[in-house]
Amino acid sequence: MTKALVIKDMKLYSKAASIIADLSDLGFEQGSPLDFNEVCKIDQLHYHGVASVQLAIDALTIEKNANVLEIGAGWGGPSRFIAGKTNAQVTAIELQKDFNEVAEILTVRCGLDTLVTHRQIDFLQADFQDLKFDHIVSWLALFHIPKREFFTKKIHELLSPGGTIFIEDLMQGSAYKCADVQLLNKELFANSLVDENNYLQGLRAAGFEIISAENMTADWFTFTSERLNFFLKTHKKFTKLHGEKAFQDKRHFYSKMVEFFSDSSISGIRVIAKKLD
Repeated sequence: MTKALVIKDMKLYSKAASIIADLSDLGFEQGSPLDFNEVCKIDQLHYHGVASVQLAIDALTIEKNANVLEIGAGWGGPSRFIAGKTNAQVTAIELQKDFNEVAEILTVRCGLDTLVTHRQIDFLQADFQDLKFDHIVSWLALFHIPKREFFTKKIHELLSPGGTIFIEDLMQGSAYKCADVQLLNKELFANSLVDENNYLQGLRAAGFEIISAENMTADWFTFTSERLNFFLKTHKKFTKLHGEKAFQDKRHFYSKMVEFFSDSSISGIRVIAKKLD
């Protein structure tokens, strides 16, 4: 019998509280007030950090008082950045209890808890009652969620008429059929990897108009390669803060991402789409 995947199989997610130690190392004592413009330099778990989040703000025209949902919020970095830059109301949902707890702490310390609401819940089970969102955003999270057709329809239903989405996500690469899929799924907690055609067709079938779809594979291969090379140079400092095991866990994950992009096991996409009325 195949062992069920758990998200903590992904070594990127081994220590949610590591960011607190990083902030302390930067001079922010535990419990002290934080500036989200500083925190956002280290609280983004996706590629290109806040540059990608700003792209979403601009592409979707997120404005003051808009209702925004982030799916797979991690430490809450994108949600805080959106709220801090636009004064939008943001709901940040995250599957992992430890990451959600740290995210709430950081949001309070940034003074953004009146704008950002954190919820620790599986998106498939989340009940939003009658709440509708003007925009839904997600960075490198949807491929974790099983039942792609169901969750895509749910995203569509949660949007107000004319609402928009910004998604960056992983997909099957051109050599996916040759990959060790069991290993790939474990390393990435991948529950719904599909190819690009099926990804876009699934959105259209749910009732979305694709505004733009950009294949990010080459860009993200370069990014992950440079990230790994930089990380390896931080060994002494990183282990002093977090220990050798944490360093090896992150090195392992960063190396695997380079490997999976390099051998075309995975690919990446950025999608902007609009709900059809």
